Amino acid sequence: MSELTTKLFIDVKNFEKYQSMLKCQVHIEEERHGDYCLPGFPDRHNFHRLLRILRKHDDGLTSKQLIYDFDYRPSDLEDATKALVTNNLANTTPINEEDYKIRLNTEGIEVADNLLKRRDKIAEAAYHTLSENEQRELDRLVNKLTEDYANRDVNYNALGNICR
Repeated sequence: MSELTTKLFIDVKNFEKYQSMLKCQVHIEEERHGDYCLPGFPDRHNFHRLLRILRKHDDGLTSKQLIYDFDYRPSDLEDATKALVTNNLANTTPINEEDYKIRLNTEGIEVADNLLKRRDKIAEAAYHTLSENEQRELDRLVNKLTEDYANRDVNYNALGNICR
């Protein structure tokens, strides 16, 4: 079993490499069309994340909720909010001197939905060769491994800071 386990480990690393490159290819192809880049805003991951979070909350969220519940750094949230508002994707409403509410407008909802479609496109590109039953079985096995990893006596937060 040890030889097979080692082979599986190496095969999964190889799979992860190809999956990462495939995801990159989908991103590059779609960004050539300019649909996912906001002018003057270099950190697309920051505002994409905010778009996805806000899309799940039709009534919007307060800046405090985004900072405390979604672990946004205030400066990153400020930059992402500014980019969304400047590009007419969201509106803000002041609550007090320090807090505001941000909500996607119709155009922002459309852009967020397109981001979700892109995620579906990446998943389809990665797993289309597997039947639905094979996808379910792979999902079951990956979840089994993930649950095992999560339940180990390991400080993953500390490791994440060390192993970056």
